[in-house]
Amino acid sequence: MLLDERGVSTLPDLPTPDFAFDPHQPGACVAGLRPYRKNSYRLDKEVLGDKFVIHNYGHGGGGITLSWGCAAKVRDMILKRQAETGIIEREIAVIGAGVMGMTAATLLLDLGLNVTIYSDRKPVETTSYKAGGQWAASILEYSKDFAKVQEFQYILRTAYTMFKASIGKGFGVSEVDNYSVNTTSGIDVVHDLVPGLLPPREYLQRLPFEGHNTSGYRYRTLLVEPPIFIPRLERDLRARGVTFVSRRFINSTDVLTSLTQKVVINCTGLGAKDLWNDNQMISYRGQLAMLRPQVNLEYLYGQNGYLFPRHDHVVIGGTVEESDDEVFDPETCRGLVEYMAGVFGQTPAVPMPEYHVHHPRNERLVDPRLSIAP
Repeated sequence: MLLDERGVSTLPDLPTPDFAFDPHQPGACVAGLRPYRKNSYRLDKEVLGDKFVIHNYGHGGGGITLSWGCAAKVRDMILKRQAETGIIEREIAVIGAGVMGMTAATLLLDLGLNVTIYSDRKPVETTSYKAGGQWAASILEYSKDFAKVQEFQYILRTAYTMFKASIGKGFGVSEVDNYSVNTTSGIDVVHDLVPGLLPPREYLQRLPFEGHNTSGYRYRTLLVEPPIFIPRLERDLRARGVTFVSRRFINSTDVLTSLTQKVVINCTGLGAKDLWNDNQMISYRGQLAMLRPQVNLEYLYGQNGYLFPRHDHVVIGGTVEESDDEVFDPETCRGLVEYMAGVFGQTPAVPMPEYHVHHPRNERLVDPRLSIAP
């Protein structure tokens, strides 16, 4: 332990990122649309004609974080139906090839079922692949419905446990420190709902970075790297006999009449707005600046925006705007880098790129700037 002149514990400065960046280089900028739902994610079941449909979508910027937990709830719904009806439908249709669809498919395979995934996008084209990757809850589920709170606790606990168990097994998951100037509500909500799941946050008299003279916090959480995790899920599913079918459905009637499977798992994210007439869905665009990879950086950082060093890039993000347009703006990405470089004292300080966020009344969301998705 190091002590400063006042006898207060302090830490040696950690490496400073190299902020060299050209937003016009291929792959330097990324934009994705977070699938928010006004009144919380949807995770329920219904019978439509001869089809048993489970809906699993609307997780906002927390899709990767919640994925294994939501997949476990989908599996449990299937098991409960089997127990109640005595009928085992072996053929399952999963709609959506993002993280929700592929994790659900994985756990359904473990039940000995045959799964086919239908999607109009390849896994590497989904928003899941564009996520930043920090494990944190980006949606706040403090509902008066006690059962809903219990469900969210189960999802968080299950997802974290499964991700942590996959560390070192080729899924792109690691345990890391997150340094933040302010408390991070996306992680604090986990501390509140599932005490003891994550190590307690630590208050620091000074954050250990060049250009910093302020206090802050250190959290211990997980980093899930989508460019490793998403392809690994797809490879494993294909190796286990899952077929990926390129298919765009027109509406729910098209789904119900054209699929031969009697069980349908709906993991369509923003697609649910049109496909299932869910007008509670809202798309928030997030943009990411992708710096070159820097193996000496082994921490996450947050101050308005965020900086996540991964194997493929150092990712800088944090912008949010209500939009259906998935096109990035090079100048916004440049602004992200300039802002973060200023925070680290490498360039003159500049403001974070402006947010344009509208939250409809009664919406239960953590500040989207704390989201893990782009």
